[in-house]
Amino acid sequence: MRQIGPLFGVSHSAAHRRQLRLIDLDEYRPGPFTLDTDRLPGSRRYMAPEEFVRGAVIDQRTTVYALGRTIHHLLDSPHGWRDSRNQQQVAVHATTTTPADRYPDVAALAAAWRTTLPNP
Repeated sequence: MRQIGPLFGVSHSAAHRRQLRLIDLDEYRPGPFTLDTDRLPGSRRYMAPEEFVRGAVIDQRTTVYALGRTIHHLLDSPHGWRDSRNQQQVAVHATTTTPADRYPDVAALAAAWRTTLPNP
């Protein structure tokens, strides 16, 4: 699934399980594709650099970038990072400029994120 400029939505069942569901209404394509326009629709705040390059490959690493920007948006503040340094490092890795240097897919990002959470 391809996500651009995430909108936040929490369903009742997700809230009960302490889960956040991201919903994207801008664009969906069933798999990787080559960008055949000058840019994709979406908010620049969340868009990966490759989304502005005709001929670039758009894949899960692009989604990883958007999710990393979402983490930044939620946890960064004028007073500094709101959570652990390890979580900040996960967000930085997810938003590296070069796609090959990011987590390869959303599952890898989620696995890295889980390692930063305190044990219940």
